Amino acid sequence: MDSGLYSTSATSGAQRYLWPGLWVPAVILILGIMLSLLAANLAATQAEELTRQQYHARHQALVSLVTNQLRGPNGIDTGPLQTALATALPEHLSLRIDTLDRHTKQPWLELGQTEAPLNGLALRSELDAAGSKWMVTTLPGEGMLANPATNLYRQVLAGGFVLTLLAFALSLYLCWQNKRRQQVIGHQHRTLRAQSQQIANLQVEKAVLRQALNESEARSRDLVTLSGAITAELDDQGRIGFISSLAADLLGQAPSDLDQRAFSDLVAETDQQRFLECLQASRSDDNVARVDLTLTRRDGESAVPVTLRIKALKDAVQGLTGYRLSAQPTG
Repeated sequence: MDSGLYSTSATSGAQRYLWPGLWVPAVILILGIMLSLLAANLAATQAEELTRQQYHARHQALVSLVTNQLRGPNGIDTGPLQTALATALPEHLSLRIDTLDRHTKQPWLELGQTEAPLNGLALRSELDAAGSKWMVTTLPGEGMLANPATNLYRQVLAGGFVLTLLAFALSLYLCWQNKRRQQVIGHQHRTLRAQSQQIANLQVEKAVLRQALNESEARSRDLVTLSGAITAELDDQGRIGFISSLAADLLGQAPSDLDQRAFSDLVAETDQQRFLECLQASRSDDNVARVDLTLTRRDGESAVPVTLRIKALKDAVQGLTGYRLSAQPTG
C-alpha cells in the first residue's frame, strides 16, 4: 500500500518537471546530428572525388605542356620549359621530370613545393620526345586533395548542426508553451471541479433549507389553525393581503373573497373608530396594540366579539409597509 502511494507521488513529481512531447526535440536532435554527419561525409566524398578528377586533368595538362615544349624549337632547353611550367603549375602540386636514358636519381627538372605530400596519390606519365624517354611525375599535397574535402565536411557539418540546434530550440520552446498551456488548463479544471463541488454543496444546502422552510411553513399553518384565532396581513392602506382559513368558519367568508378588501369592512360600524385608533397606536408605539371589538359575519346580522392584536410593519427605507393582526374570539 505504501509503495503504491510512493510510486504515485514520484510519478506526479516527475511529471511536474517533464514537459509534454519532450521526445520530439530529442528525436530532432538525434536525427539532425545523424543527418548532418551523413550529409557532411557524402559532401566530403564527392568533393574528394572531384578534386582527384581535377588533379588528373591538371596532370594530363602538364604532361601535354611538357611534351609540346620538348618537341618545340627549344628542345631540351630547361629555361623556356621551366618558365612555362611555373606559370601553369598550381599551388600544392610539385612536378618532377626524369630522363629514362640516364640511370641517376637526380631529376632533370623539379618545380613546386608541397607541404604534407600524398605520396600514394602521385601520378606518373612516360613520354618520348627530343629523341629521349621522359618520366613526368606530379605529387599533390593535402592542401590540394585533402583540405578542400575537409573544409567542405566542416562547413556542411557546422551548417547541419546549426539548423539542428535551431529546430531543437524551437521544438523545445513549443514543448514549454504546451506545458504552460496544460498547466493553465489543469488549473482551470481544478477550479471548475472545486466550483462544481461548491454548487453541489449549495444544492444540498438549498434542499435542506427548502425542506426546513416547508416544515416551518407547515408548523406555522398548524399553529395558526390550532390557535383558534384569525390571522391576517394588511398592506399600508389596511387592505387584506393574507387571511387564515379560520375566517370561513368565524365570518362565513372564504379567504379568497376577502383578498384586497379593507379589513375595516369586517369591523362592526360601532367599533370603526376604535379600530382606527388601534391602528394609529400600533404605528406610534412600535408595539402590539390591543383592542376588543366586534366583527360582522357575511349575513350582516350576527357578530363575533374578538380581541384584536395589531403590529405595524416598518422599513428603514420605505417606512410603514403594512400590518399583522390576530383576532381571537372571546364569546
